[in-house]
Amino acid sequence: MVKLKLPFEPGKFSTSSITIVATMSPRVPRVGMSLARASRMPIVPKNSTICPMCTFSRTLRHPPSLRPRKTAGLRKHRISSRSQTTFASASNSVEKQTTPTKHPRAELHEALLELQKHAGNYINISRLQLALRGLDQPPGQETIRIAILGLADGGKSLKTAKELLRLLLADPLKAEEEWERILLDSPPGSRPILLKVGHDAAGSSTASPRMVQELNASSPLLNGHKLEILVLETDSPQTISIAGAIEEAILVPTMEIPTSNTGRYTPVTTPVHKSLLVSKGLAGAASLMADSIQFDRDLVGAAVDIQVGNEEEKSTLPFQIVDVALASSALSSFRESVHNALDYEQRWFASGAPEVLEWLKSGTSPADGAMKVPVRKLIESLLDSTNAAIQVDEASRLNSLLASKITPSSVDSLRKGLYEWAETAHTELRDQLDIAFNGHRWRKLGWWKLFWRVDDVSMIASDILHQRFLPEAEKEVIFLAGRIVEAGIFRQDPESIPADWAYKPVQRQRGEAKLGTKPLPVRIVDIANAPDVQQVMKSQPWPLNIPATRRYLATDTVPALQALAQKLVLQTLTTSSFVSALAALTYVSSLSTGLYEAGGIAAVGIVWSLRRMQGKWETARKFWEGEVREEGRKAVRGVENTVGDVLKISDRSVEEDPELEKAKELVNQADAALRACK
Repeated sequence: MVKLKLPFEPGKFSTSSITIVATMSPRVPRVGMSLARASRMPIVPKNSTICPMCTFSRTLRHPPSLRPRKTAGLRKHRISSRSQTTFASASNSVEKQTTPTKHPRAELHEALLELQKHAGNYINISRLQLALRGLDQPPGQETIRIAILGLADGGKSLKTAKELLRLLLADPLKAEEEWERILLDSPPGSRPILLKVGHDAAGSSTASPRMVQELNASSPLLNGHKLEILVLETDSPQTISIAGAIEEAILVPTMEIPTSNTGRYTPVTTPVHKSLLVSKGLAGAASLMADSIQFDRDLVGAAVDIQVGNEEEKSTLPFQIVDVALASSALSSFRESVHNALDYEQRWFASGAPEVLEWLKSGTSPADGAMKVPVRKLIESLLDSTNAAIQVDEASRLNSLLASKITPSSVDSLRKGLYEWAETAHTELRDQLDIAFNGHRWRKLGWWKLFWRVDDVSMIASDILHQRFLPEAEKEVIFLAGRIVEAGIFRQDPESIPADWAYKPVQRQRGEAKLGTKPLPVRIVDIANAPDVQQVMKSQPWPLNIPATRRYLATDTVPALQALAQKLVLQTLTTSSFVSALAALTYVSSLSTGLYEAGGIAAVGIVWSLRRMQGKWETARKFWEGEVREEGRKAVRGVENTVGDVLKISDRSVEEDPELEKAKELVNQADAALRACK
């Protein structure tokens, strides 16, 4: 306990001195209580804000001047106590409290950016940029862009739209401002006008050097709403039959920007949050009646300058009836004299302009910390249109799959036709070749007739191949391939169809060179080798096994048979001539050899040569007959296997597109983040 006495001036205080009693803290504080209290104190992240009152209370609780000094022993004792008691709980609380939580608005911004990156084919990029611009601004202070669209009718509706906008924004307590004169005096075909409400009107008459002419206007009712109003002319969307497409076309109007003095214009799309369609006269009303499709009236409004009907009839129309001339006369009378206030009020409300002004103001008033309604509706409409585009893509993929899918009955019918064709082809191969090889023309190539028909071997063999080697089977397989194409099996699974249906016979090739071995020497036969049958024949949309096999037999086996016949004839003639000459020489040179003995020698040689010729030729004929039959059987089996593989249809489901699935996931994320935003 320490007592201090401080002297004071007698005139200022009731006592001459004040005794201050200070209680010193103990030298060894209570470590357990201090640690428990410290563990209960929240650890504030770096990015979070702290209430000033909370900061002040924490400062009073532990003033820096009264904090105990930390000694080495106290520090060791505190560390050991913390490790035994509350170290785990404190570390867990620190991890939980320091984990940053992302704001839903930031999540929505990131989701829209990902949509722009991964789903550019499904989303309207211009509207997305407008939504991102709104999210970059503070909540409740977003700039709202509104389009006042005059229907294309020779400039009448556009002039009415400009006059209506001037009446909605003009201050009756002021004289006519310069932005009003510029707005009304702008000629048709000039640059579109962008009117910024609430800005300094001192430089409002200055034309912007950009694509649009910017004007600054001051309105007593709309100054704090942060509005940008775009005035331009647009075509009537009567040709669009889908309500969502009409709404998107109105909310993304197209500006015609003059590019040069030649009269050419460049179309530029400009997205807006809200659009007001303005027309004049009965024709404009009929145009808006034709386009009156159910969509959000908070985003798309309509006004017609026409004097018709009573209040009950006006309430049933899908647009607002305004009298621009009546509203203009009311404004002029009030500006002339304040005494005309009552007349101004009556004319103003009778003109229908206040209803249009209320539509212009709805949802645009500033709100603290909450997203403006037009911005939210813009993002909702953007996500809905993106989701609709994704669903259209999925539907088209499903329709294409269903269109390419064939019924099991059709496949069974084609398989039955294939089995019948195979049976008929094998029967035709057997019967036609039996007729050909037992016929008169083939018998002309007997061994004893080769001496005068040796040059007809290739002709007769080629005629047999072209006339008797599966001619009807080839026509039937072409018809069967046409039925397969008609059934749509190629559309069902194009990858299962071989690129080339031609039959490629096995070629006897030399051993292939391997890595690390010497290259094989070049041979003349390799250079002069005949081209492959498959390369020579033209690819057709049906199996080419039969014509390819026929071409292979005609180009490879028939010349060999022709060469063998010529060789046998030449050998027989040569041997017979040599033996006959030997017999004659023996008869002449020897007196003991008679004519009978010499004739016997010649007869034996001739018979031997003829016997050898008969054996070799008949063996060659039988071998060629067997080869033709075997190659025909292989051709039929090849067609059967090829077409059978084509008819193996598997039930395919809709393949998931990674890009499409990613776009759907991003749309769901953006929708969830939008619902979480205020």
